Amino acid sequence: MRSISPFRYPGGKAFLYKYLLGRMESLPSRPRYYAEPFCGGAGAAVILLKLDAVDQIHLNDADPKVYSAWKSILEEPDRFAEAILETPVDLETWHASRRIVESGSGASFDLGFATFFLNRTSRSGIVIGAGPIGGYDQRGNWKIDARFNRDALAERVRWLGSMKNRIELTQEDALTFLSRSPSRLPINQTLFFVDPPYVKAGGRLYLNAMNEGKHIALSDMLQDGMLPHWILTYDDHPLIRSLYSQQTINDLAVTYSLQKKRKEREVLINDHAA
Repeated sequence: MRSISPFRYPGGKAFLYKYLLGRMESLPSRPRYYAEPFCGGAGAAVILLKLDAVDQIHLNDADPKVYSAWKSILEEPDRFAEAILETPVDLETWHASRRIVESGSGASFDLGFATFFLNRTSRSGIVIGAGPIGGYDQRGNWKIDARFNRDALAERVRWLGSMKNRIELTQEDALTFLSRSPSRLPINQTLFFVDPPYVKAGGRLYLNAMNEGKHIALSDMLQDGMLPHWILTYDDHPLIRSLYSQQTINDLAVTYSLQKKRKEREVLINDHAA
């Protein structure tokens, strides 16, 4: 199944959905819950929901842009879908969206749609720091609307709106989200899929990049037994190999579309219960 998220993300993990299905089925009983502290485009989460493998998903992202986009989709899906169908997909809208994103701070519909628009019309789906598909002169092989299939995207948004009662959304620092999870989720029936920014290059792609201290704090939190079911993906970095040396670490090849296609070395790390 191809990703049915409305977003594009470099290195997205939607392709892991079959593996995640197996992990969901190993949870004790239904209802079953699935949570992502760094949700981004939530490609895997949306597929699991579509397949009815989960009863509820909890999406979290500290980035106000990402949060605004998801909030707008879930709370105003018809308005969002209409904006997809009616907004001109051209350089003028691209520049206007970038101005909104660069000046926006608090959650709003305008910020959410501008974030979505840039994600669908910028190179590699990068909202800040990348130019439009096709270039500023639109002389590239692909034009700005190459990844903006209006009807399909509007349909995805309306479907997500219909699933609102099965989707929880928060805007918290990932460590805060995880620390609060035992008080609001039945953790024995919840799988946490943790996909943090890269250790090596996270700051280049993500607003809320993590420093070494946060990577260490995350490893402590996941390995102290508080959350019994979790999966973690990371770049293959010596710090991560060291922090999770007691866990099962598998190599994972991920295709990134950043200017040119390339394979990045990542690892998938399982809790002891896997």
